[in-house]
Amino acid sequence: MEQPVYWAPQINPGVVNLVEAPPELRTGQGSTSGVQLAAGRRDEAGLHMRSSPGGTQLALLGDTKPGEPLAAVIPLDDMAHDRLQAIERFIRSIHRQHLPDARLTAAQRRRLGHMLRCLDGREEHASHFEVATALFGRRLVSAADWHDSAFRYQTHRLVRDGLKMVERGYRQLLRARRRLS
Repeated sequence: MEQPVYWAPQINPGVVNLVEAPPELRTGQGSTSGVQLAAGRRDEAGLHMRSSPGGTQLALLGDTKPGEPLAAVIPLDDMAHDRLQAIERFIRSIHRQHLPDARLTAAQRRRLGHMLRCLDGREEHASHFEVATALFGRRLVSAADWHDSAFRYQTHRLVRDGLKMVERGYRQLLRARRRLS
């Protein structure tokens, strides 16, 4: 059975931090009461849940309860922009307007999947040739050309980069890329 992963809000800017809305900010219009919440877990920070649709991780901080009028909290830190984008994705999901999480492109997701498969193969003591054959297919990966094969070099890079990710580099995936101006 697959268990949901709950990230700490200080690590993943994709977590939407919620508190009870102050009375002076309650308009009586709009609400998150229609949002279905999956059962979560409680820790010292509060209650961690997932919304449906969208699957956004929500952190109801302190004693905040799901049925209360809620307000989002954005710490003004170096992840504030990413947190704001997470709140926008959550609000759009409430109104059934899907906004994809742009922190990873489809190509990056595919490469990460290849990296994980390479590490799984390494864990099972498979050779790089065996891993490359499993990833790219026997039709493309030839034993005769293996020594100078682009697939050999790509497999080595995937294993190397996968090992870097395992050594805490995976947290970089939680942050959006910034364009340099």
